[in-house]
Amino acid sequence: MLKTPRVIPGVLDYCGVKMKVFTVTLNTALDVVVREDDYKESRLKKAIRIPAGKGINVSRALKSNGIPSTAIALVGESEEELFSSVADDLISLHLIPVKGKTRSNITLSFCEDGKEHHTRTKGYKAGEKELDAVRDYLSENVCEGDWVIFSGSLPEGMPADAYASLIKLCKLRDAYTLLDSSKLALLRGITAGPFAIKPNREELEDILSAKFPRDEEILEYLRKLSDNYGIKIILTTLSEEGAILYSRDRDTVIRLDAYKPKEAVVSSVGCGDSAVAGLVYGFLNYLSFEECLKESMLFANANLYTPVPGELKWGKKES
Repeated sequence: MLKTPRVIPGVLDYCGVKMKVFTVTLNTALDVVVREDDYKESRLKKAIRIPAGKGINVSRALKSNGIPSTAIALVGESEEELFSSVADDLISLHLIPVKGKTRSNITLSFCEDGKEHHTRTKGYKAGEKELDAVRDYLSENVCEGDWVIFSGSLPEGMPADAYASLIKLCKLRDAYTLLDSSKLALLRGITAGPFAIKPNREELEDILSAKFPRDEEILEYLRKLSDNYGIKIILTTLSEEGAILYSRDRDTVIRLDAYKPKEAVVSSVGCGDSAVAGLVYGFLNYLSFEECLKESMLFANANLYTPVPGELKWGKKES
């Protein structure tokens, strides 16, 4: 049985052997966050394009607390140089260039209705060739006790069972796997039995084919989901309502409210990815079940104050 890995002063260690954290992003994005008034006045050209994607955001959030990772990502050929800027001392990059452009996610913030609005462009197409490149890299580098985090949607052309095949590969190497996706990619991915998943409210409803369960029903629903697919940990994020965390080994669910912002929110983009990073950070540090959920919510809260998803400003961290 796998034991939980731990962190020893900045060095990831598994039973005396260095272990690694990988994030996998098959559908990267260029995040553009602008104020609504800038958009209305056609000042969009001044906006900064941020190389991102859910797995890259997770790597950034881990970096903010000193956890190194390798970010594996597909990127459009024309954006390869821009994405190369993500690499630093704590983020190693393995980019797989794809013909075509990386999609853009434009977020309008500070809108009159008090909400954020998102516009997404179409990006590159990718298929078995690119998936094989990811498989090859994982096959050569993933070892027992490593963590592999699969995040985000699948690009057009990618088979719906892409995550399932990659999860099975990593499980054969006794690695921990975490899946954070949606729609068919999530439904197919959970059939491979990842160690953990991170659906939001709507995604959990899709998995259960039912409305979000009442508090007294949550344990029964998550227990059934875990038993059906062998999933050990289920973190369900509920936006402003916080999150719930299920453990198959403990057969219990705990809930934690989201921390209330104490200052102006910059953007909520990447909060779910930061929640994933916080959960993994908790496991890496041998924290209790309750403390893992707390770290997840702290990471998500810290993400509210930065324009770069996952680039957490820990001076803002809630205590």
